[in-house]
Amino acid sequence: MKRKALWGLLILLVLFPLSSRAAWKIEAKRLIYYAQTRVYVAEEEVLIKGEEITILCPRARYEARIDRLILWGPLKIISDGDWLEGRFAWLNLKTSRGEILDGHLFLAKDRVHVLADKMERLGPEVYRAEKAVITTCDVCTEGKCQPDWSFRCRKLTITSVGKAKARHVTFNIKRLPLLYSPYVSLSVKKNRQSGFLFPRLVHGSREGFGVEIPFFWNINDSADLTFYPYYTGKRGFMLGLEGRYALAARQKGTLRVRYLKDREKDNDYNNDGIVRTNQKRYWITGKFDHALGKRANLHLDLDLLSDRDFLYEFAGGPLGFTMSNQSYLKEFGRGLDEINSRYRRSLLWLNYPRGGYFFQTEAAYYDSQVKTQDTTMMPLPRVYLSRLTAPFLGPINLRFYTEYVYWWREEGFRGHRMDLVPEASLSSPLWAPLDWRLAYRLRNTHYFVNWRDDRGHEHLTRTLYEIDARAGMNLSRSYSFHFRNLTGLRHLLRPEIRYFYRPPVNQEDFPEFVLEDRLEPVNRLEYRLIQFVSAREQRAGSVRFTDLLRIWVWQSYDFREASRKLESSEEQRRPFSDLFLEAELRFLSSLYLRAETSYNFYGLGLATANLTADLRNSRGEYVGFDYRWDQARNVKQFNFRMRYNPWRAFFFSYRGEYSFVRDEMVSSTFGFEYRARCWWATFTIYHNPDETRYSFYVNLLGIGGWGR
Repeated sequence: MKRKALWGLLILLVLFPLSSRAAWKIEAKRLIYYAQTRVYVAEEEVLIKGEEITILCPRARYEARIDRLILWGPLKIISDGDWLEGRFAWLNLKTSRGEILDGHLFLAKDRVHVLADKMERLGPEVYRAEKAVITTCDVCTEGKCQPDWSFRCRKLTITSVGKAKARHVTFNIKRLPLLYSPYVSLSVKKNRQSGFLFPRLVHGSREGFGVEIPFFWNINDSADLTFYPYYTGKRGFMLGLEGRYALAARQKGTLRVRYLKDREKDNDYNNDGIVRTNQKRYWITGKFDHALGKRANLHLDLDLLSDRDFLYEFAGGPLGFTMSNQSYLKEFGRGLDEINSRYRRSLLWLNYPRGGYFFQTEAAYYDSQVKTQDTTMMPLPRVYLSRLTAPFLGPINLRFYTEYVYWWREEGFRGHRMDLVPEASLSSPLWAPLDWRLAYRLRNTHYFVNWRDDRGHEHLTRTLYEIDARAGMNLSRSYSFHFRNLTGLRHLLRPEIRYFYRPPVNQEDFPEFVLEDRLEPVNRLEYRLIQFVSAREQRAGSVRFTDLLRIWVWQSYDFREASRKLESSEEQRRPFSDLFLEAELRFLSSLYLRAETSYNFYGLGLATANLTADLRNSRGEYVGFDYRWDQARNVKQFNFRMRYNPWRAFFFSYRGEYSFVRDEMVSSTFGFEYRARCWWATFTIYHNPDETRYSFYVNLLGIGGWGR
């Protein structure tokens, strides 16, 4: 104890010269100070600690006159989870020059290992290494130092501007060199640098062999451009472009463009009954957000497509539909329209919420994929204002919304449409388990139509009312038991009933801009029953409920149909709708089942049946299927998926879609995958009746991917 106290008294004398901004302390079995030469020596089990750094070594020497620190190994320097090991090291604290022999650097955040015979620090942020090895694999396992993959170079220099320049570089699998380059220059700084990205290779029966070599251009700290030149042997050259900017958290945008002058003619690709005639093909998407104040926000979504088959034929790559949709969802919180959408919507809108009010104005362009663009209706513009439900007097609540739209198109009638919809509702807590609501809604619609024929311009008005009454109650019961972390079950039963009435109004003379221009008369009673079975879990003193089972049953009764006058003796009234049933089961995060069906009481019997099942385990294996059957729409399809781990890190996957109606495989996807700790690779074969595609992808942990 006395000896350790003596070392504590020497802390300031020994290590204060290392940094005038931080406190240092040392522990060692022996400390020596040479006053004449101002040299400090620590020996045996040396531990040096600072605010952000720890040094372990058997011997350390500090020469105060020249401000140099010398460490003998085996030594280890630890800082914020990163560490550096070596046989010998020295550092001049004045000039920032230093050297370490047999160095091994590990960056914990990115799991990057850097080994070199000699590492030198030539100045602030300037480094040099000889015979360097860079990898994200475990360097030494089971006594062997052969990482699965590595980059090796004779000499590596890192400049003060963040450029890494390497000479005689090889990419190795184990010790076998596969690729060689006499010189490589790339960025190692966290901020972005311009340069080429990993290429992408593809091969397919319709595309032939193709290669895409992206180039990233860092314009400034707020904007960048990425070019995706893509050449295929059969289809020709496709130009891809992605531009991004971010001026602030609420001031950002992304634009993606793909353009191809296609050599291949269409042969009803995807069997959708549409044969394209265009040779110039493109897809333009973009999303932009701009704040115009604390509450006002301006948004723009772009989605322009030459033909709907484009998204299926060129689905791969960072500019394909799947990756574009995921990118937009992550960055902007909103994705793209469905891949099979009949219209691609571009929208410019401004919204302004304040208190209980909400205001929005917008203009939309619908890019039709199924009919002539000249006859497609577009709202130019739309203005919407609403007031949320708010208490008015006692149990009476009020709300309203109003909407104005000018529907425009090149051919056919156009016109203005204005809705004013006030609503009064009544609700009161008469009995705790019961919740109910009675609403009276008045719909007043004005039309100013330009028929663009002999009728000319016309002003029309429609007024009707709606009565909406709803009631429901929650009945629950809990069952206690103890099994591992489970402490019980809760069963919730909720019956609901709704009555909706809308009187008949003649609407034949009105234009049909939207579906709401033909509001059918309604006198209907709906009734449903919802059940939940939830598991009660207790972890770390907190209680959590997880839904295990959900069952939902729904049907309606139409009073108008029940009293409808029959036109002939063969006719039959059909007041009851189909009986719909949904059930969903989740068990231990491994089993998932979902079933949907409907039953028709007037001769059709079982009308639809949909079943989904998935079984997963902790190793990443799964097996599942979907069965879709619809008697009215003539749909009968079976989808199967699986992922199997036959041996160690090897996986096999398969996805298939079979149509019983067409008696053929709609699509098949075979995947072969290998996953190691520091890299993984996949090989995929995709086939449908129109084409076969092959794709290969390799991802090096911490470095990036190549292929697809």
